[in-house]
Amino acid sequence: MPVKTQRQFSTENSVSRSRSHSVRTIASKAAAFSAKRTSGAGSGIRGNRSKPSYVEPSPTNADDNLPEIDYPKPVRQILEVTDKNIDEVLHLPDLSLVPQSFLTEIEHDEVYATILEELKKKQSYSIARQTNVVHEDDYHHRKPMPPHFTSVDDNHIDVIDEMSTVTLDNQHNEQSNDGYDTDIEIEPDEKENSKVVDKQKYRELCADAKLVPCSYFMAHIQDDKMILRYHQFNTADIEAITKTLTTNYSVEQLFLDGNYLQREAAKYISRLIVVNEFITELSLVDNRLGGGEGTKELCRMLTLNQNLRKINLSGNKFNELDVTLLIEAFDKNTALRELDLSHNCFGEKCGKELGAFINANDSLEMLNLSWNNFRGQSAIEMINGIKENTRLRRVNLEMNGFGPSCGSPLAECIKKNTVLEELNISANRLNTQNAFTIGQALSVNDTLQVLKIADNQINSDGALVVFLCVKGNDTNRLREIDFSHTVVTQETIDVCEDIVKLKNGQFQYRVGKVTPKILKSNATSECYIKTNETLLKKLRSNAAKITVNQS
Repeated sequence: MPVKTQRQFSTENSVSRSRSHSVRTIASKAAAFSAKRTSGAGSGIRGNRSKPSYVEPSPTNADDNLPEIDYPKPVRQILEVTDKNIDEVLHLPDLSLVPQSFLTEIEHDEVYATILEELKKKQSYSIARQTNVVHEDDYHHRKPMPPHFTSVDDNHIDVIDEMSTVTLDNQHNEQSNDGYDTDIEIEPDEKENSKVVDKQKYRELCADAKLVPCSYFMAHIQDDKMILRYHQFNTADIEAITKTLTTNYSVEQLFLDGNYLQREAAKYISRLIVVNEFITELSLVDNRLGGGEGTKELCRMLTLNQNLRKINLSGNKFNELDVTLLIEAFDKNTALRELDLSHNCFGEKCGKELGAFINANDSLEMLNLSWNNFRGQSAIEMINGIKENTRLRRVNLEMNGFGPSCGSPLAECIKKNTVLEELNISANRLNTQNAFTIGQALSVNDTLQVLKIADNQINSDGALVVFLCVKGNDTNRLREIDFSHTVVTQETIDVCEDIVKLKNGQFQYRVGKVTPKILKSNATSECYIKTNETLLKKLRSNAAKITVNQS
């Protein structure tokens, strides 16, 4: 069908005659318009492109050099196409002003191919004019155009487009001169605003609870480390602090040591850590969070939060009844890297569970179980778990009272674990025979870097054996051995100095007092348990083969 109209006629015959007449008129005028366009006449189209349409500059006035621009008059939108307004349709500056119903109908009729062709030309011109925007920088680098391509077509100047382009260019120039705002520039203002908001929130919470606000907390509320040790906070203080920190994104390390916090405070701390994902380190040393509801709240926190990297629960009175809940929480938390459970009340009944947990864990890198009560079989099972672990780098087992029965398991752990770098087994009632066994394990170990074995029941021969084995192993990576408070001989000091030279000074050793040379060695003295003199001679000969000149 050809042109659609919105008027209703009385009969179908009159509609048919009217449309036939309109079609013939539109086709004839479209052909005439096409002929005029080809010859260069009419519709404001230049016949000779070598003649620019702007006014020639006057020699008397410099302002006349600017081209005269005739801004277009407002064009009304046509709602219906008939034989009376076809000329106006063909002269529209933009195809968007043509009724869409007219375009849809003539697109499927070959009779209107000429009109459709003219309208498509108008569409391509409109698209080219809209996309032909040249920035100021590109304009200066553009090659000069011939004179006959520099004429201005006044009929197709879009005032709105020009005004928009000028506005954008002005904004671009202003931004280029002043420089773009960056996060570094605006960060202080945002941080200060956040600080004011957090302070106000904390004051309101303290006022509601009738508390005296903590001035240190407000002064450091935007620091990445919040240290609130030994402030004697009660549960209400902890509630106000944790609610304030819930929306704080600056604090990453939170220390609440020595405040004697109990299970009610654990509830608020747990909620804070679950909601605030920016806190990655939490220290709760010397509180009373262990047992009952306090342990459950901490386990809930560890289960739901996957952002904590380090947690210190030292000195919280955790006992053997809490270990099952804690292990279940640690198993579900795969983000934790450092765990401190020292100075608690774990004993012989929980060694098996802890050993199985350590054996299977593949996320922890540091574990501190010092100052507990692991002894006998419980200690052996825990040591076996460390032996099989493939992720732990640092382990502290100090002051547990292992006893001589744990000497061989410790030696096997040092021999077979190929990832452990630091091991502290000080003050565990180890004897000289245990030192011999541990020394032989060090002769084949090439990963351990720090060994602390001070304050044990080891005599000078035991310390000498350990250092001789280290010297005899040229692939070891040890950089520190601590035998504090262990009496040694001058021979031990000489061996230690040789190790320092072999490692180019990258080795430290700590020992107790040095015995005078006139005193007999422990191997021949009646005051000490007899040591294996044959093994000691063999180790001396092996160490003697490694000379300082070979380094």
